[in-house]
Formats: sequence, structure tokens, C-alpha cells
Amino acid sequence: MEYTITDQGAYKLITLSGRLIEKSQAEGLIKEFEGFTGTGNNKYLMSLGDLEYVNSTGLNLLIGMFTQARNAGGELVIGGISPKVKKLMVMTKLDSIFKIYDSVEAAAENL
Repeated sequence: MEYTITDQGAYKLITLSGRLIEKSQAEGLIKEFEGFTGTGNNKYLMSLGDLEYVNSTGLNLLIGMFTQARNAGGELVIGGISPKVKKLMVMTKLDSIFKIYDSVEAAAENL
């Protein structure tokens, strides 16, 4: 799994790509994200359009980031999601927890 984080002013854009199957793959992301929460700007937009696969460990990571953002008084939304990952979110009913938008642009307008 690869990721990038870019500051968009009002929010941080987190883009994930590849396959998220082990927590060890995301250690850098977790540390960076923990450093952001509590700094005042706690709005995050996560782009999952290039994420090919995620398993339960990866879903747990996403849930943890969502919880951390909320606990800091912020928000984490998903904008752009691959069909496989979206299907998994629906099957696990996580689409009722996460705000999922079809595109990064739509998510940014609603963040």
C-alpha cells in the first residue's frame, strides 16, 4: 500500500493506493495521522479510488482513523472509492458509518 497526504487548506487529502492488508504497511500513515489530530484542522478527505483491495485489518485501520478524527472534534469522509472496496463497505455496513462520495470533488464540497 502507498499513500500521500496533501494539505488542501481547509482539509487534508489522504490518498491510498494498492492493497491494504497489514497494519505494518500503514505504520507511517498512522504516525502522520496521529500527528495531525489535535492541531486544530481535523478535517480529512480520504481518496480510495486507487485502493485495489482491503481486508478486515485494513478496515480496522480506516475505522481507527475515523474514530480518532471524530474524537478530536473533526471529520473524515471518503471521496472516490474503487468498486471492490465500496462493495466491501456495503457488505460490512460501514457505509452507514462513513460518509462516502463518488468523487473527491463531491466529498470536498460536503466536508
